[in-house]
Amino acid sequence: MKPRAALLMILPALVLFAVTFIAPLLLVGRLSFYQSDYVHTAYVGFQNYIDAFRDTYFLKSFVNSSVMTIMLAPLITIVAYTVASAISDYSEKVQAAARFLFYVPGLTSGLIMGILWLWILDRSGLVNNFIVSFGGEPVPWLYDLWPARFSIVLVSTFSGMGGYIILYAVTMHAIPEELRDAAKVDGASGRQYKKLIQRPLMMPTILLALLLSIVGTMQLWESIYMLTAEGGPEGGTASPVYEIFLTAFKFGKAGYAAAKGIILMLVLIAILLIKNRVEGWLRK
Repeated sequence: MKPRAALLMILPALVLFAVTFIAPLLLVGRLSFYQSDYVHTAYVGFQNYIDAFRDTYFLKSFVNSSVMTIMLAPLITIVAYTVASAISDYSEKVQAAARFLFYVPGLTSGLIMGILWLWILDRSGLVNNFIVSFGGEPVPWLYDLWPARFSIVLVSTFSGMGGYIILYAVTMHAIPEELRDAAKVDGASGRQYKKLIQRPLMMPTILLALLLSIVGTMQLWESIYMLTAEGGPEGGTASPVYEIFLTAFKFGKAGYAAAKGIILMLVLIAILLIKNRVEGWLRK
């Protein structure tokens, strides 16, 4: 294909990318050097960035995300991989139906899912009513630090697992059938095939899923907003994105929020580079 023809084909995507990503990024980068309350704007240089690194709540949001990532990433990766591997043994119709059923929660609005889980996990919610009916004490799922973090992880796993299952299932389907046939000829069982052949070939996808879970944890918003009332208790469930949201729309500090957004973007880029380095080591 001629370069000019190829350029014309990708031009609409380039224009869309420039309008929806590059232009907003430049505007946010410029705004981060200003102190703005949406009415008055004043140039402050790097002061917003200095204040962000001194902001204990903003720094704590990264700690929160790290803790919840340690809880969420292995859980969602292992569960999604196990489910995708289990349904891969069935017919295409069964696989398609299973993938659809697991993906349905991800199609639901995050705020709607938050309302549903609030009804389930509240002090007088479905789970606590069930516990009390058997003579137990109600659990403060959303009001104590670690139960609240576990609740956010549980909601995120339930809502996002379908996408990871589809990701794993597509990768498993792309593995050449000749490898499975060769393993059978060599006397390998289905479990040995999955352990010795399928799993190593899936490692790049597993690393990608881990990266997505880390990024997703840092970008949690709806479940925190609905379940833990501005990242409580004690700010222990607030994510960086939610903290940026509060800075911009509750406290009205647009420039300061923009600086925090740029810092978050740089952190995510660093995580991506680490993931690529680890993937390179695994290929050697």
